Amino acid sequence: MKKLKHSKYKNTGILFEMLVRKLTSETLSSNKSVTIDIIKKYFGRNTELSKELQLYNALLKEQFRSEAQGLDYIRTVKAAHGKLNKTALNRQRYNLVKEISDKFVFENMSKMHISNYKVLASINMIFEHEETDNPKQLLECKNAIIDNGIIVERVKTEKDPVMENFAAQPKEMRLLTYKLLIDKFNEKYSGLDEAQKRLLNQYITHVNDTETLREYVQKVIPSIKKQLADLATPVDDKVIKIKVQKLSEMLCNVENLKTIKESHILSLLRYYDLIRELKEVK
Repeated sequence: MKKLKHSKYKNTGILFEMLVRKLTSETLSSNKSVTIDIIKKYFGRNTELSKELQLYNALLKEQFRSEAQGLDYIRTVKAAHGKLNKTALNRQRYNLVKEISDKFVFENMSKMHISNYKVLASINMIFEHEETDNPKQLLECKNAIIDNGIIVERVKTEKDPVMENFAAQPKEMRLLTYKLLIDKFNEKYSGLDEAQKRLLNQYITHVNDTETLREYVQKVIPSIKKQLADLATPVDDKVIKIKVQKLSEMLCNVENLKTIKESHILSLLRYYDLIRELKEVK
């Protein structure tokens, strides 16, 4: 019995998540969004894709009190999926993938981190295949869906009175509080230079857009290495020169990473601190 394969191209749930993350990135960077038009076009009311997405969400968000209840619910949703117009669904999904590929680079979009990827992939496998195709593998998919939705009894915790009070405030008061928090944040990081602020802005803006963030980091690292080399040349202290050389070599490792994490951004911020210190020494 052959192993069943999952395809991102056929997974409506993952395609939608990719678009939502791209939209978030565009919104934060204040760019004109083309993604919202794609979402409206393919996931608007009464499209087959929107109907299928509702079934994805039905399995993704439903909670179960037992495994038996979960299996019964999966069977019900699977039956509903079987009633969709498969010809229209496949055509719309094909056109969606084509438009994403035309407007962006699909391979780059597909590298975005999706926290519930495993569950979405499991749902897709249930929708795309029948029990006889590979019973064992499909059972594993069902278990992944049930594990995601199973209700775990939790000890009730006391509510935070501060957060309750904040939520009860008028909208204007909440906005004022948010503005004060932003001002405090800006005050705390007022010591950052322009290069560090740009790096932080890129990280915050594209935290869900892995490829865009990686491209930016790959672009700034050669500049950092050049600045380190130029600033270390006139320094007489051999120890400092060796340290700078070693640090430049370490940057090469970050430059070739496929995924940029918070720790890498912090390291780059420290490199900018070093550049600033070397400028002061010079």
